[in-house]
Amino acid sequence: MSSENQTNARKLVHVAVAVIRGEDGRVLVARRPNDKHMGGYWEFPGGKVEEGEFVTAALNRELKEELDIEAAVFQKLISIRHDYPDKSVYLDTWWADDIKGLPCGNEGQEIRWVDLKELPGLDFPPANDSIVTAALLPNRYMITGNFDAAAELLEKVSYQIEQGMELIQFRAPWLDKATYQHLARELHHLCRQTGAKLLLKGGAELLANAWCDGIHLTSKQLLQEGVDWRNRCRSGQWLAASCHNQEQIDRAASLGVDFVTLSPVRLTNTHPGCETLGEKKADELTDRCPLPVFWLGGMELADQEKLIDRGVQGIAAIGAFWSQIH
Repeated sequence: MSSENQTNARKLVHVAVAVIRGEDGRVLVARRPNDKHMGGYWEFPGGKVEEGEFVTAALNRELKEELDIEAAVFQKLISIRHDYPDKSVYLDTWWADDIKGLPCGNEGQEIRWVDLKELPGLDFPPANDSIVTAALLPNRYMITGNFDAAAELLEKVSYQIEQGMELIQFRAPWLDKATYQHLARELHHLCRQTGAKLLLKGGAELLANAWCDGIHLTSKQLLQEGVDWRNRCRSGQWLAASCHNQEQIDRAASLGVDFVTLSPVRLTNTHPGCETLGEKKADELTDRCPLPVFWLGGMELADQEKLIDRGVQGIAAIGAFWSQIH
């Protein structure tokens, strides 16, 4: 039997996962007992969804059994498929809020409340890597638009940072490298004041700069051979990529990219005439993507909540953010 047929023949186990969020913003993690599969690793609580069972009902059943708590509010975070040598799992992951009860390890497991920023330092099973990333990422990703002067760029980015923007991509393909890097340092100074992250466009050499929070790869860069982007990143640097089809999504996953933008979902003013994916195709690609996905192309602020409910990380946009201040 071929490896592809073996993968298709595996039973897919539907698992509900809860990222439990306390009132102080910390999340609850548990350590798997040493005698269980993936013993000793930290995990987010959850368990198998029974046939005909609603996912949120499965989550509260598991939370009651494992931790003696229930959650009143659930919000979709991410769904990912992961193939182990012996089985495949579909991790249907939700934020769990408004917790009722005091959590305790009913199965003797160690539990701990941790800050979100502590999650990357804990040992999770490989299937949980994208869950950790999704929990750390915001739901809005601003891409800078056209500007005539540095003052305009700084003013518009400053305005969005003041409005709570946490993730920004500096896109300015018309600039020479020296000017681009100079403005990138200026933008990083603005972002640093609130902890917002600035992703750059360009070559791998940018990652060596202390003020670089990460790189966003073009689809062309994504398909290039010979550049080990993941190992060029320092701890804490984001690696993102632009994807337009399944081949590019698969390539992004194989390179260890943290998250992707999927585009163009709709027609846009910045890229008129481009063939669009449409929401149905974008839904299919998102559902098969093992990484957090931002939709890009014609996104509006009003789209954010409904897309999150469908398993999208959030919206990425130029126009929706860039045009808010003149």
